[in-house]
Amino acid sequence: MESIYYIIAGATVGLTVGLTGVGGGSLMTPLLLAFGIPIHIAVGTDLLYAGLTKTGGAIAHSHYRNVDWR
Repeated sequence: MESIYYIIAGATVGLTVGLTGVGGGSLMTPLLLAFGIPIHIAVGTDLLYAGLTKTGGAIAHSHYRNVDWR
């Protein structure tokens, strides 16, 4: 039953980020804390998420030649 709350929270954050462009970390970290996750794990999870998504974005922009690497 607890996992349904995680799914709803993740979907809500994903939808909000998709609609507004607000960074997911600014929404996900407080949610993790509200679910009782220790702060050092919540912040670490946020940093890992940010690193992975930003790397993916950089690769995609590079692939579509949106970045002038010169």
